[in-house]
Amino acid sequence: VFMNILTTNGLVNRYVTDWAGPNSSVRNVKIKLGTPNTPGDNMTFNGAVTSKEGDEVTVELAGKNAWGDHVTASVRVSLPA
Repeated sequence: VFMNILTTNGLVNRYVTDWAGPNSSVRNVKIKLGTPNTPGDNMTFNGAVTSKEGDEVTVELAGKNAWGDHVTASVRVSLPA
């Protein structure tokens, strides 16, 4: 049993929108899966804004567990005015 890509994608989006706020809008997501994430694993997300154009920013992030990177991602998000 392992976490599927849809769950991982949802967690990536949630991480970014929790930071950006409820009126933000995800414009583009690029994810790459790495090590598996299984029931009982702890996964920690860390990210940083890497670029800004107008009201849109790009956030590069990684979700890590004990085995390494479960997911790395680049998310473009429109910030609320």
